[in-house]
Amino acid sequence: MRGSRNLLAGTTLAAILTLGCRGSIDAFGGSTEFARYTADHVFAGFAYRFYNVQRDSQFQRARSLMGQYALIPSRLHRDSTLWNHFADSSRTLHVRAEFTGDAYRFTADPRAPYPLALGHERHALNLRWLGGGDYEWFTTVDHAVGPATPASIAAAIMATLTAAEGRPAEASLADARAAFPRTGRHLGRLLGIDSLRTVTDDGATTVTLGISFHPDRLRHLYPRLAAYVDKYVIPTVYAARLTSHTGREFVDLRGRDGALVIRLRSRGHRLVALDGPPDPMPDSLLLHADVSFRYGLFRVGFTDLVGDFTIERAEHQRAWSMRWRKEPAWHFPLAVDKLIRNPLRRPFEGRGLEFLLGVRSDLGPQTMSVRYTRLMVNESAIMRWLGRLGASAFGEFTGPTEIEENRFLYEMFAALRVDIAGL
Repeated sequence: MRGSRNLLAGTTLAAILTLGCRGSIDAFGGSTEFARYTADHVFAGFAYRFYNVQRDSQFQRARSLMGQYALIPSRLHRDSTLWNHFADSSRTLHVRAEFTGDAYRFTADPRAPYPLALGHERHALNLRWLGGGDYEWFTTVDHAVGPATPASIAAAIMATLTAAEGRPAEASLADARAAFPRTGRHLGRLLGIDSLRTVTDDGATTVTLGISFHPDRLRHLYPRLAAYVDKYVIPTVYAARLTSHTGREFVDLRGRDGALVIRLRSRGHRLVALDGPPDPMPDSLLLHADVSFRYGLFRVGFTDLVGDFTIERAEHQRAWSMRWRKEPAWHFPLAVDKLIRNPLRRPFEGRGLEFLLGVRSDLGPQTMSVRYTRLMVNESAIMRWLGRLGASAFGEFTGPTEIEENRFLYEMFAALRVDIAGL
């Protein structure tokens, strides 16, 4: 599923955005003109990222091998040709990425500069040997998205999530279609809005949104991407919930058979508890997740993955920070279950598995979309098996399928820019 990560995240977020209204864009700035300007820069920065992507030979080779051996990294660690910085037991690959007008180019560069121009990125992929079969991955990505402040981006997301508050569903859909006509038509090649239901009680509005994936609509323009969605996205079963530490539920997301249902509730344009008194959502939450993939005749996945979810609201940063320190219940074919011992606990020990996604404005002239991941790996038979599973999906994605995905996402962000200009 690594190959479809951008597609799932990008199209789902865009589908939610196009259920917003003019207010979703107005939240990007203090005046209408500045809001349009900053929103356009944000979407342009992401559009550039998917335009005619090119990679130099070192990064292309490293990316391919990391896709195959991320969970069995000893081979990667000892291959000095993959890295451009060495410090004791650590290996790092620094990469710069730039939009040059005719392509978006990734280049391995030990002096990769901090991004100064819209759409440019800096990547750092670090692998550290901890002794024995233990390794630590730490990756960071900084992506320049223009002058929008972190607070305004967070406000735009919240305005979108609560756009249907206190309104009939039909009126919300009509406004969204009028505000984002081109984006809606483009997303309609893959997604369908099956239902939007709003219920008001106790001064709060509960919104239930149903979305479905339709790869058949993609097939005539993006045949390889449609086949990949058919094979890897449609059969996936997943669920995610945000709850307080006392068990109050605030966001519920569930997907299976290509259908996704999102449920949330708001009052005063703030998310509140889904049931009972409409108490505001706290910044410290628990994220519950279940995922199941199809693997041949079997299903592979986990349930009861519970981690800390923190909303960071610093002056120059807004972020979602996640940390998992409790091993979930694993679900594998019976023959594979025998391979499970301590290695699958390793990522959750100590600091645990960490992921952060956010925006910050104190690192240079551009506001940055920032992402980092930290993962501990213990090499073992089960990790080799999981690595082969991931490598198979990644191998089917790279090449023509990825080119089609990039084109689809570029055209999606380009459509958003055109719609914003027409508001």
